[in-house]
Amino acid sequence: MTVLSIGLLVFAYAGVPLAYGKYQRWLLSRKARKYGVLVLTFDDGPGSRLTPVILKILAEYNAKATFFLLGRNIAGREGIARQIAEQGHEICSHGYDHLHYWKVSPVRAIRDIKRGWQAIDSALGPKKQKYPFRPPYGKLNFFCLLYLCIRRVPVVYWTLDLGDTWLETIAPQRIALLAEKAGGAVVLAHDFDRSDDSVDGLILESTRSVLAMAQEEDMRILTVSELLDGEK
Repeated sequence: MTVLSIGLLVFAYAGVPLAYGKYQRWLLSRKARKYGVLVLTFDDGPGSRLTPVILKILAEYNAKATFFLLGRNIAGREGIARQIAEQGHEICSHGYDHLHYWKVSPVRAIRDIKRGWQAIDSALGPKKQKYPFRPPYGKLNFFCLLYLCIRRVPVVYWTLDLGDTWLETIAPQRIALLAEKAGGAVVLAHDFDRSDDSVDGLILESTRSVLAMAQEEDMRILTVSELLDGEK
């Protein structure tokens, strides 16, 4: 096998999904600005400690968010997953084991996607069998992308990252200011339980800050599917 052919295979396996992801993020940003809306998304939950407090804050502002549940974190927290759904928030999937799909086999990656859906169905009861999907680390391989496209599953990214998994300190108003400046955004935060709860306050304060900004600026708050469907 030549170097060129190897390069083409690598591009097809990782490069095509990467380009697709960048395009989808551009589309999300364009839609959010066009409609002047805010979409709050939370990954890796549900968390026993953080998720219920986030739900209370959302209720205070009469706002709906989108939760990308991680399958392995649903076990023992089925009641919280049901609470999310019962309060009218959108439930989507983040896979089961938070795998990096470039670093595992296509078979294992697709199995992880399916297990994530099954974990949600087991908690909620009704069998939808598939949910909008956000790839862990924002990474897909070609076969996962093909599988999701065949199943007609929306692959959802984000436009603004709170940075609560990779930055040590962030001003809680940072995301609100960026979202206001952009004229609309899909915000990424995380609601899983950490061994160190020092980040919880940041996430809660940032959530309040961005909701208050949306209220002051008369910016509508939508779920992911409402934005993708073009609801105005």
